[in-house]
Amino acid sequence: MTSKKINQQHLTFAIVFGLLGFAINSYPIPFFANVQLVLGNTFYVISAVLFGPWYALITATIAATGLLLAWDSPHVYVIFCLEALFLGYCRKRDIYSLYGSAIYWVFIGSPIFYLYSRVFFDIPSEHVPFTVLKQGINGLIYVSIASLLILFVPRLWNFEGKVQDKKRRQFSAQLTYFMTLMVTVSLLISAIVFNYFYLSRQQDLLQSKLESNASYIGSATENYLNNHKQVIDNAAKQFNLMQSSTEQRQQYLNTLHQSYPGFITMLIANQDAHVINASPSSRFLNIKGDIQQISIKDRDYFIEAFYNRKLFISSVFLGRGLGNEAIIAISAPLFDKGIPTGIIEGSLDLNHISKVEDIAKEAREQSIILLDEQNQIVYASDELGLKPITQFQYNQGNKFYRTSLDLLNIHDIESITPEYFYAKKQLNNGWTLYVVEEFSPLLKLAESQMLNSFIMLLVSLLFSYLISTKISRLLNGPLDLVANHFSKMDAKQLQSLQLDESFPREVYNLYQRLSASKQQLLSHQMALEGIVSKRTKELESANKKLKDLVDKDTLTGLYNRRYAENRFNDVLDFCLRSEQAITVAVLDLDFFKTINDSYGHLAGDECLRQVAKLLKTHFKRDTDIIARYGGEEFILILPISNALKIEQHLNTFRKAIEANEIVMHETGKRFNVTASIGAITANASYSKDLDDWIRIADNNLYQAKDVGRNKVIINIIDDTTLFDENSPIEEKEVKQKLEQPE
Repeated sequence: MTSKKINQQHLTFAIVFGLLGFAINSYPIPFFANVQLVLGNTFYVISAVLFGPWYALITATIAATGLLLAWDSPHVYVIFCLEALFLGYCRKRDIYSLYGSAIYWVFIGSPIFYLYSRVFFDIPSEHVPFTVLKQGINGLIYVSIASLLILFVPRLWNFEGKVQDKKRRQFSAQLTYFMTLMVTVSLLISAIVFNYFYLSRQQDLLQSKLESNASYIGSATENYLNNHKQVIDNAAKQFNLMQSSTEQRQQYLNTLHQSYPGFITMLIANQDAHVINASPSSRFLNIKGDIQQISIKDRDYFIEAFYNRKLFISSVFLGRGLGNEAIIAISAPLFDKGIPTGIIEGSLDLNHISKVEDIAKEAREQSIILLDEQNQIVYASDELGLKPITQFQYNQGNKFYRTSLDLLNIHDIESITPEYFYAKKQLNNGWTLYVVEEFSPLLKLAESQMLNSFIMLLVSLLFSYLISTKISRLLNGPLDLVANHFSKMDAKQLQSLQLDESFPREVYNLYQRLSASKQQLLSHQMALEGIVSKRTKELESANKKLKDLVDKDTLTGLYNRRYAENRFNDVLDFCLRSEQAITVAVLDLDFFKTINDSYGHLAGDECLRQVAKLLKTHFKRDTDIIARYGGEEFILILPISNALKIEQHLNTFRKAIEANEIVMHETGKRFNVTASIGAITANASYSKDLDDWIRIADNNLYQAKDVGRNKVIINIIDDTTLFDENSPIEEKEVKQKLEQPE
């Protein structure tokens, strides 16, 4: 590209295509997980096919910048710019873009992307093949779209200056490629649509199952907590109604505990927060068999129940004294005649949740996480490896993986690869339940679907290539015979083959029609040549009339301003070569508005015609240009002017106007008109711009009007001031004369 001249049109289109690709690539179309359809690359494929590799590189660089903004990964420049160059060189070697793309992604793009992913991407190794595969399929998609756009958009197919084939392609090769292209596009679109709806359906089913399990486990957990809360509340009311000894309370507590084994321990404490009854009782006996002195005055379940006099359920905490399991305490106050005398408390067994989990999970690999209102882990499935009574650290969502499922990372919260998808349920007591399932099996399912689609695509392409090749040969043979018949070959040698019944009817009909039309074409050609000759003459005559209409003023018959401006350059060139002077004069009729007002516009028109007639009489050289400049103004461009006589000639004309009496035949009215003339005479090298000449002539015209009208003021500029570019106009004026009327 540096050794050859840059084609500005190609460069402009390459940049425009790049900007279009940039806009589309800035918003990749999400498909599933980290699979996104990149359609903006279509434009650098078009650029490669039309303009070649280096213009395609410009387009690819701009388009890939959109992906850099969307993905925040510089690999897009390496992969896609290299593809643009490869496709551009394939085009120069007459390799179709679809074939070139397949070669690139199999042997170059996929290996490079695989190595780059392993080194720079923070994704599991088992996800890399899926990522590489989707890049290859995406490449075939946008290359196919680009090929179809070039095929179906005539302005692209017939783009002026596009890269041409080195050799004319065979019809069979073109037919094979187009059929392969159509099959590829059809299969790719079908596979994408099918996989999209299939994966969407799978996601909906999984999400529905998760939400169902979350609802079931959440309801079961709420019922479990509510039932045991009710047990503690009823037990407290029972103790408040009965007057019982310590032994009786112990017996009742043991019976209650046996009826509700969901409690790990149960206890009764007095107003001093000392445990006086417990079940099982063996847990608070010392070695001698005496009751241990255990104080629970610092426990929330004592403080809330005793001092606030309400039923209380605690956050999860570690047991002390009576056990060291992670427990939930449910407590209620005890009263004697309205005065709090202690509490009853039960430590709830959380392992019961695992039984509910096992029932809900069935055959799916689901896990649960139960959090209290302080975001502490109350319970977590064993396979998650989360410790109870610790803060739940997690990361929700993932901008790199697009899916309708809610994503969650709990082990490596900084990873871009999602670990789980989940359903969430808020319990009535403020706790939160998560039901999670690993994301990788769903990703493997998508990988399997895309791999199967890719294999089906390759097999279908192979069969379509073979079939289209056979079909193209069957069609190409008869067409070759028809072409040979109208070439220099002897048609008699092909007579038997041309009448073969195995040939397609359309080809046979084509041969018959071409044969019948051969003589007609020759006769029509002769007639057409005569018609063309006649029409050409008519067209030339019409063009001449049209040119006169365009260049001449219809009222005066003089040339118009446009013609004068266009002819000035010709006059200038002629005078420059012959080193002659030019005079430019501007003529304006004095008090022309008064004539219109006094005698009417018809009189004004007649006045203009009379002046035009005088102009033609006094300035009749073939080189003189006389034009109506606008309204009552006329312009004179007089080449080969004599600086000593031009002023006299202009004054002679001015006097002729003054002496000419204009008669209105309709009314018999007579009147005269005068004219003011401003002019400049200078060597042709004075200025190439007509406006510079007219500017001085106009200034002189205004001076003539200011000093009384009916005068000629002319500037004659000699060569000494002509080449002094720094001198103002006033210094260039070496002669200015004012002619008074006689």
